[in-house]
Amino acid sequence: MSPNAVKAGRFRGRLALAIALLLLAFVYLIWRLVDLEVLHYQRFRQMAQANHTAIVPVAPARGLILASHGQILAANHPRYVLEIIPDETEHLHATLKHIDQLFPVPKQSITHLLRTLDDKPPYIPRILLQRMNSQQIAAFSVRDMQFPGVQVAAQWHRYYPYKTLFTSVVGYVGPVSARNLKGFDPQKYIYRQFIGENGLEYAFERELRGKFGYQIKEVNALGVPVANLRNIAPTPGDNLLTSLRLRVQRAVARVMRRNHFRGALVAVNPNNGAVIASYSNPSFNANWFVGGISEVHWQSLLHDKGRPLLNRVAQGLYPPGSCIKPFYSIEALQDHVISPNFHTYCPGYIRLGGHVYWDWYRSGFGETGLTKALAWSVDVFFYKLAIKMGIQRQDAALWRFGFGHPAPIDTPGSANGFVPTPRWKEAHFHQPWYTGDSVILGIGQGYLLVTPLQLVRAVSAIANGGYLPSLHVVSAFVNPETGLRQPLAIPPAKNLHIPAFALQSVRKGMIACVTRGTCKSMATPGLSMAGKTGTAEVPIGYQDGRTIYNDDSLFIGWAPLHHPQIAVAAIVEDGGNNAWQALPVAKAAILSDLRPKMKLRDFTNIVVNPAQAFG
Repeated sequence: MSPNAVKAGRFRGRLALAIALLLLAFVYLIWRLVDLEVLHYQRFRQMAQANHTAIVPVAPARGLILASHGQILAANHPRYVLEIIPDETEHLHATLKHIDQLFPVPKQSITHLLRTLDDKPPYIPRILLQRMNSQQIAAFSVRDMQFPGVQVAAQWHRYYPYKTLFTSVVGYVGPVSARNLKGFDPQKYIYRQFIGENGLEYAFERELRGKFGYQIKEVNALGVPVANLRNIAPTPGDNLLTSLRLRVQRAVARVMRRNHFRGALVAVNPNNGAVIASYSNPSFNANWFVGGISEVHWQSLLHDKGRPLLNRVAQGLYPPGSCIKPFYSIEALQDHVISPNFHTYCPGYIRLGGHVYWDWYRSGFGETGLTKALAWSVDVFFYKLAIKMGIQRQDAALWRFGFGHPAPIDTPGSANGFVPTPRWKEAHFHQPWYTGDSVILGIGQGYLLVTPLQLVRAVSAIANGGYLPSLHVVSAFVNPETGLRQPLAIPPAKNLHIPAFALQSVRKGMIACVTRGTCKSMATPGLSMAGKTGTAEVPIGYQDGRTIYNDDSLFIGWAPLHHPQIAVAAIVEDGGNNAWQALPVAKAAILSDLRPKMKLRDFTNIVVNPAQAFG
C-alpha cells in the first residue's frame, strides 16, 4: 500500500473518531438540555430562585370569638414590639448594648437572641422587647437612625375585653412551645407567636389561626435583601360566632361575685343544646397568659384556695344531691317499679339493717306521692324507691341520662363524672354492694359524682320532651373578609323514648317544686318554670374522730314551662346547712335571658328565702 493511501486511511480514521466524539458530545448536550429544561426543570428553577430570592412569612390575624349578638369576646389589638434584623445590623453586640442603655431590655431576650441566631434566616426580624410603652417608643423614635436594622413594629396581640368573665369557656392563647404543639403541625408555627391553650381557643385552633402570607424579597450574593418582588397577603382566621349571651353571663357573675359564691352555672337552650352561659367562679384574667404568664400571677393562681384554674362547669365533680331524684323517678315509672299514683308514708326516717336513715325534715311529711316527693324533696320516699329499684336500675337510669360519660360539647376537658357499680366497689373496697349503698345513692349521695354540664344536659331532656341534646358553644364560622356564615353541623339529640305518662308525672312534681315546694323562691309572676333543688353533703374535715360535713347547694330547671327557651344547672360550694345559694344564681340566669328589659343592676339584688330553699 502506497504511503499516500496509508495517510488517507489514517486521516479517515481520525475524522471518523472526531465525528463520533462530536456526535457523542452533541448527544450529551441534548440529553443535559432535556434533563435541565424538562425532567428536572422545577427543581433547578427553585434552586436558582433560592439563590436570588428570599421568602419572608407574614403572620395572619387570628379569628375573633363573638357572643351571639356580636360582642367581641376574644379580640386582636396592635401591640408595639422592638425588632432587630441581624442581616441589617453591622455591629450586633454593640447595638444591643446601646439599646439596653437607652431603656432596659430583658437579659433573657438578649441571651435567647444570641443563642438562636442560626435557627432562622438572618433577614427574619427577631423580637427584643415584647411590649413597648409610649415612653420607650418616643425614646427610640428620636434616635432610630443610630440603630440600623432595629425597628418598632406593630403586631397583633390577643386580647380578652371581659378579662375574667369568659375565661372558662373561651380559654386563652399562650406562647408557642413544644408542650402545646402536641396534635398540631410544628411547621405551621415556625413564625407564629401564639397558640390556643384552652377552651374555644384550643378546640378551634385550626380555624382561628388563618394562613400565612409571604413577602418575596430579592437578595444579593450575601443574602442581604435589596428589593421587594411580591407580596402575598395572609388569610385571616375564621371568626367564631357562639351562642353565648353577654347579658346572661354578666348577670350570673354579678350575683356570684357580690355574694362571694364559689361554684358554677351553665345555661343552655334545651331544644338544641346551644350554650347560653358558662361561668365558673372564682376565675382569672385570661390576658395574663397571652404573652406568657408572670411568676407572680402564676403563683397567685396556684396558691389561691378558691382554685380559679379549675373549670367547674366541665371539670367540677359534685354529689348531685336531690337533683338526681327526677331521673330515678322517670326510670322507675317507665319500668313500672311504681305507678304515677304510688304513695308511701314518711315518718321522717326509715330503719334498715339496724341503721336509721333520716329525712332532711325529721318530723316527716306523712302520706307522700311522687308530686309531693319531688316538690318537697322527701328523702324517705326516695329511700324506699331506691330499695325497690335496686342498683342495676339505678345505674341504668344514670347512664341513660348521660351520667358517667363526658358530656358531648365542642370545648375540651369535660370530666367523666362517676357512676358507682357493685363490681367497682368489690374491686376497690373488697366489699359487696349493700342495700344501704343504694339508699344513699337514691338521694344523690355516696359515691356518685356529676358535672354541671351533665346535669344541664339531663334536665334538658325532661324539658324538651325526652331528647338528650349534644351541647355546643360555637354556632357558625364567619369569614372575616366576606361575612359569609358557615353553620356548624350539630349532632342530633338522642331520643330517650320516655313514655308520656312518666314525663308528665315528673314534670308535674318539678312544677310543684317551684309553685309551692323547696324552690318556691324561684317563682316569678308571669313566668312559668319547673325545677328541683339539691343539697349535697360534702366531707370537709375531721373533728374528735368524726367527719365534718358542709353542704353544696344545687338547682336544675327550665323556663318557660311548655315552650322552654333556657335550662340551667347551678351549684354553689360549701353553702352551709340547708344550702339555698344556687337559687339566686339560677334565677339571675333565667330572668336575664327571658326578661330583656330588666336592668343588670337588678340581678345583684335577687334574694331568696332560705327557709324555703333546701331539699
